[in-house]
Amino acid sequence: MSLRTGRFVSAAGFIVLLADGTAAIWLGQVSGHPLLIVVGLALIATAAGLALVYRRWRAALDDVAAARDALRSEIGALRGALDAARAARRTRG
Repeated sequence: MSLRTGRFVSAAGFIVLLADGTAAIWLGQVSGHPLLIVVGLALIATAAGLALVYRRWRAALDDVAAARDALRSEIGALRGALDAARAARRTRG
């Protein structure tokens, strides 16, 4: 899943869960059914959980990107050292 798709799906899910939770609470208050209020609170809590999971997912992706960049720079340093060793060998040889 790309970053843009993940962001869109998470935002859409958050908005839908939050709107459904709010509507369920309102409907529970208007109709006098306390179970709807409980369902609404559960939906809002799920929306908050989705936001936390999204933040952790983004942090994990940022860690992977940092590790990838570090690996690229290390490979570059190794290539530079190899080139220097080959050049030194040529001058001695």
